[in-house]
Amino acid sequence: MENSFRKANERMLEQHGFELPLSAIASESRIHAEKIACGQRAESREANLLPGRGANNIIAEADGSFVRIVSTNAGSQDARKTRKVDYQEVRLCAATAQGSREVFYGATFDPVDTVAPLWAQAAKRAGMALHSRVHVLADGAVWIDSQRVAAFGERGQMLIDLYHVLEYLGQAAESCSDNQLRWLKTQKKRLKTGRSDKVIAELEKHLEDPAEPELSAPVRRAWRYLDNRRDYLAYDKAIEKNLPLGSGLIESGNKHVLQARLKIPGASWNVRTAENFARTRAMRANQQWNQYWQDTGKAA
Repeated sequence: MENSFRKANERMLEQHGFELPLSAIASESRIHAEKIACGQRAESREANLLPGRGANNIIAEADGSFVRIVSTNAGSQDARKTRKVDYQEVRLCAATAQGSREVFYGATFDPVDTVAPLWAQAAKRAGMALHSRVHVLADGAVWIDSQRVAAFGERGQMLIDLYHVLEYLGQAAESCSDNQLRWLKTQKKRLKTGRSDKVIAELEKHLEDPAEPELSAPVRRAWRYLDNRRDYLAYDKAIEKNLPLGSGLIESGNKHVLQARLKIPGASWNVRTAENFARTRAMRANQQWNQYWQDTGKAA
């Protein structure tokens, strides 16, 4: 699950002195990935049963990235002629207790509404209890917000990643001031001191003409983005509680949990195998790998 099937075979030869057919390695890997994915689905249904004691604050993040997926027409005699290559979004969620170095993940290509139970399960592993508050960091995507509500209810409070907001403001700065760096520094200070309304008002003063195309209207894009997310800009409150303002947790997770295996050069997946491998990679990152093999050995 860590490397390509070819590299896995090379390691087997190096460590044990023999090789296996690549097809055998691939087949066995797919079998175990399928079992792991099925087990995760069953486990996530119990995520709403929370303990009475746990972490006071949970940090939760989610994001999506695209993976190369290949599909074929099952009824065709020549699959090569009906081979279709597309990119589908795999969604990764993560959770950790404030002050902890342990991060727990969930991953899926399944429909958006399947993310919430995975996310809740990751937060439960991280220590979420009945009294916990959940600090949710994201880029403001609608699907993340909807799954935040489904997973955490009123205990989950959303904060837009500050650095994502600053990207919008950075693009707008040239149209708002001759001194772009000073202007951007002022807006950042306003955001961090609970004056996001001042930032939105400042952008509104410099809005482009309504006839200006969207691609050449960075101030309008920044204004709309912040105006639609006024309730998710409480950076001052996060700072008071020593909670993070940026979503580096999920960005790191995307790289080492998913992309390191699913996006290796030349890799193409069918969606079922990609789903099972994504879930398996998340389980491995959650330090459940040895437990899985112990349980598998007992069942044998």
